[in-house]
Amino acid sequence: MNKWIAAMLLLLPVAGCGGTQTQSEPDDDQYTQEDLRHETGDVYRPSNSGKDDDGVEKGSRDKPARTDTVKNDESPKKDPEPKVEPKKDPEPKVEQPRKDPQPKKDPEPKVEQPKKDPEPKVEPRKDRNDLIAVFIANVSTRMDDLEGSKAWKEFLKAKEKFDDRMDKALEKGNDGRGKDAEAAWANAIQSWYEVRYMYELFLHVNRKAGNDFEPGAGLNFDELQVYSDQQLKSDDCAHTYAAYELAEPKMKQVRQFQTDVLKYDLVASKVFQDDKQAKKWATEKQKWQDATEGKFDDKDLKKYRE
Repeated sequence: MNKWIAAMLLLLPVAGCGGTQTQSEPDDDQYTQEDLRHETGDVYRPSNSGKDDDGVEKGSRDKPARTDTVKNDESPKKDPEPKVEPKKDPEPKVEQPRKDPQPKKDPEPKVEQPKKDPEPKVEPRKDRNDLIAVFIANVSTRMDDLEGSKAWKEFLKAKEKFDDRMDKALEKGNDGRGKDAEAAWANAIQSWYEVRYMYELFLHVNRKAGNDFEPGAGLNFDELQVYSDQQLKSDDCAHTYAAYELAEPKMKQVRQFQTDVLKYDLVASKVFQDDKQAKKWATEKQKWQDATEGKFDDKDLKKYRE
């Protein structure tokens, strides 16, 4: 077949060249049929040009219908199935040994404190009430007597002097008279120490009872229950109690002078803290300090002791 095709290709240029020549002019070099047979003698030629090589007429074969489908031998490639890893057996779970729960401790039993029986209220006996009544009467009588004593009168005089000087100092302070106000406060402070000294002296010279007896304020049955029968029967205890009961109410305003005036009044506080001003009441202050410790001038004791 290949040789035949090659021979046909060779004829094409020859025919072209011959087209330019006329039939009347024969070409000595013209390629003849004989030449073709010599060159293509080995090429296969069908015996009948109108038939196919197998002897069947051309065009007589049945053509496949258009509806016929051509099967493709190659089936469509399927996606490879994913590789499934074999499942591994799970590792055995090692359980931790359970700890035995701690046994709950029984709560300690509450130890209830034994309730104390309330102390029975002791009703005062009738004879003790009578004893207290006698003591109150005795104190009242002695209070009347003490009002006429020299020590009491001196105490009242010192108290009146203090009240007068404090009033003047307050007046000077309100007027804002500078030096005059400071001098007035210095005098009030001096008399303040004097009255406190006379209070201590009055109680001292009128103390007849022993040191184990402490007088209290007020004359009523409830407060006097703290004293023993012996103390309630004692005239010395009644006398000591009378002096305290008489003088104590007078000292209320004297004590307020320190807490209310010297602490909050600017001029009075300034004078009280001034070392130069303090020289004006140095003697009175020292006498008072000694009196609080039980130390008194012998002359004063002789003068005011009854």
